[in-house]
Amino acid sequence: MSKLKRMRKKQALKKRSNIRITTLKQVQKDMFGRQSLFDKMVNNHQDILQNIEFTIISEYRQDSGIDDRIVAETLKAVILNTEPQDKSVDRLKQILKSARRLRDDVSDDLWKDGLRIVFRSVHNHSDLKPGSTHYLDFIDEFIV
Repeated sequence: MSKLKRMRKKQALKKRSNIRITTLKQVQKDMFGRQSLFDKMVNNHQDILQNIEFTIISEYRQDSGIDDRIVAETLKAVILNTEPQDKSVDRLKQILKSARRLRDDVSDDLWKDGLRIVFRSVHNHSDLKPGSTHYLDFIDEFIV
């Protein structure tokens, strides 16, 4: 293979790699949000975060089969507006949608921002292994 062909092949691989990295960063931004978003939600819209977490913990208290992984999958499905395969995830998704309808004073964008922050919290407090409830146990202490 000539030097020119190797150089073009290397450039093409680098370009594909850059596209993948850019796409991954965008997905992470869409899922996790920005730090300033965290500050905005905690400082100005704590009630939305409490509504979301109260809904999650209430369902967890009724169904001990729910774990952190199910919560993370549910939040991801709601944020990205996808249909979950797991019926526990689908059930929790429907319950979160019902909670959303009760807060008609909140814009859809603000509600999704709250979901993103809770999603980030799940990832920060759990290893997301099946059966792990570190996040749920953490928020259970704060929600009466």
